[in-house]
Amino acid sequence: MPVAKLAGFLDLTEREFRIQLPVFKHKMKNLVWTSSITTLDDEFQSASEVDFYIDKDMIHITDTKFARCYGNFFIHQIHKFEELNRTLEKMGQRP
Repeated sequence: MPVAKLAGFLDLTEREFRIQLPVFKHKMKNLVWTSSITTLDDEFQSASEVDFYIDKDMIHITDTKFARCYGNFFIHQIHKFEELNRTLEKMGQRP
């Protein structure tokens, strides 16, 4: 998407918008505990569901939460499989 177009949606000039982008990216970082003993080893991770970078006058935006979609699909399939097993047990089809 052109940077100027996205800036227009926010009623900002392109220059103001380019200044705000790194601020947004910084504000969406959280300190996350890793399995270390001290908090000095914790890592910063993005809390935003989207990531972006600017290449010349274009902003490239990508979704960062792909795993959630696949996870929900597999959980749904597991629930369907469990329901099928319960139905078969009631019918006496499974030992």
